[in-house]
Amino acid sequence: MIRFEPLDGPFGRAVHGVDLAEGIADTELRTLSAALYDHRLLVLKGQKIDKEAFLEFGRKWGTPIPHVLDHLRMPGYPELLGIGNTGAWAKKAEVRNGAAFWHTDQSYEAEPATATMLYAIKSPKVGGETLIADMKAAYDDLDDDMKHRIEALEAVHLYGATAGQDIEKIAIPLINQEQIDAVPPVRHRLARAHSVSGETALFAVSGTACAIDGMDDDAARALIATLKAHAVQDKYVYRHAYEVGDIAIWDTQMTLHAATPIEAADGEDTERLLWRISVKGKPAIYQ
Repeated sequence: MIRFEPLDGPFGRAVHGVDLAEGIADTELRTLSAALYDHRLLVLKGQKIDKEAFLEFGRKWGTPIPHVLDHLRMPGYPELLGIGNTGAWAKKAEVRNGAAFWHTDQSYEAEPATATMLYAIKSPKVGGETLIADMKAAYDDLDDDMKHRIEALEAVHLYGATAGQDIEKIAIPLINQEQIDAVPPVRHRLARAHSVSGETALFAVSGTACAIDGMDDDAARALIATLKAHAVQDKYVYRHAYEVGDIAIWDTQMTLHAATPIEAADGEDTERLLWRISVKGKPAIYQ
């Protein structure tokens, strides 16, 4: 039987009683998806699965998205990324800490991610947490004047647009013209309705937002900065310290997230390795 427990923070639930090695029934998926849309974040505890089973679980939630940085995709599994501080690729800080800034996955695409999940294969004794902020609560707490101001505004998003502007970000550059062509500028509302619940939340107010339609650049940057500063206050943020076997899954339509910077591993106690899947679309049960 699935059992939920509050996480040690302002939102989210730990999940017990699910064994993905045995597969997951539609009734269980419906229970999990309802909980995700209510609580923004779920952490499935004690999982022991291989890449195939993890990818199968990801596909239950939508269509897995191969990352634009195709040179970082997992060999044989283009929908998966291995992220952390192990392996030759992680020796470069700009790769190892490429997600150490507040962002929403695939906000630079016309159809952004609807859920992201990270499966902890290795976890350091200290550090390596993920920060997740509740954009539904942040939106709800805006005053009526701000809600009215932003309700029809669309932000322009571009991959890498914040490089050199947001001091939290260490940019990973696009390395070829094919990658550049794959991510032209797109637009999303600053206050966006959830595709399943219909609830409104702030969307991607940090990361790839670089302009606002109908607004001059200085005013647009100031408004985006104001919304970000509001959205990432401590009262909206949960910090997850992984245990091996955790699968953290969050609703990307209603959250921002950021990795915490980490040094390259120098022993087993400092190793961090997570398998990552981001999906677009709705869970299979809603099709």
